[in-house]
Amino acid sequence: MAHIKKILIVDDSFNNLILLEDLLSEMSYEVTVAHDGIEAMDKIRQVTPDLILLDIMMPKMGGFELMEQINEDQLEIPVIFITAKNSEEERKKASELGAADFIVKPVIISDVLEKVEKVIDKS
Repeated sequence: MAHIKKILIVDDSFNNLILLEDLLSEMSYEVTVAHDGIEAMDKIRQVTPDLILLDIMMPKMGGFELMEQINEDQLEIPVIFITAKNSEEERKKASELGAADFIVKPVIISDVLEKVEKVIDKS
């Protein structure tokens, strides 16, 4: 029996969470959501996702801080950043932290699916 892949979506935007959760659930992924980095760390410890879709700008703990924590804890979980911030500096920092990919908001559904499938098939 195939392992159902688990995806954690971390975003402070309710609309983004619903859109991505619905989309990925329909694709037969097991989806968990968190609204900030602190909540996400709790969920990571509970669920151990196969992939994290991660916003950068969030209250309490942002995406870069969460990624630093994931790296510190030596968790081997691929991360795709999803953000409205599309500067070269943001992309460079995401890459330095080991991000698997980078998606710019507003998201294009086909782009999200393609990148998620590419990254999750490797895990």
